[in-house]
Amino acid sequence: MPLPDYQELVFRLQRGLALTWSQFPDVLNLPGRSVACKIDAHYYLAPQPLFDQSLARWAALRPETVAQVLVKTGNVITSPPEREHVVEVSVWLEGRVRPMAASFVDAEFVDRALKVYAGQPSGLSLSDLRLAQESAAVVEKLFANKTPPGKLAWK
Repeated sequence: MPLPDYQELVFRLQRGLALTWSQFPDVLNLPGRSVACKIDAHYYLAPQPLFDQSLARWAALRPETVAQVLVKTGNVITSPPEREHVVEVSVWLEGRVRPMAASFVDAEFVDRALKVYAGQPSGLSLSDLRLAQESAAVVEKLFANKTPPGKLAWK
C-alpha cells in the first residue's frame, strides 16, 4: 500500500477551499455561517466537524483523511500525545457567549490557498469572531509550547 502524498493532499484541500470561496465568499470570515473565521494574524478558528466535512467535500476526500492530513502536516494546532485537534471553546457570537467544538487552523494554510488558487492578493482581514475569556485555560493547554492566539482574538 503506497504512502499518502501529503503535499498533494494539502494542495487538493487548498484548491477546493479557494475555488469554493471564489464562488461563495461567505464560507470564510462570517461568524455563525462560515467554515472558518480569522481570529488573529496566525489562526483561523474552524467549527468542527463542519470544517473537516466541508474540506472533504470540496477536495473529494473523506473527512477522516482531511483531519489526518491537517494534523500530520501541522496545519492545525494539536495536543500531544494523541494529536487531538478539536477542542471545546466558548466564543462571542451574536452578542452572546456560545460553546463550540473547534480547531485552530494555521492562517497560512487558508491565506495561501486564497492567494495561490483564488488570486487573492493578500490574506483575509480579521473576522468579528472572538474567543471568550472563559476558554483561556483550554486554549492555554492546547497551545502549550506554541504561540497562542494574540490579544485581538479575545473578548
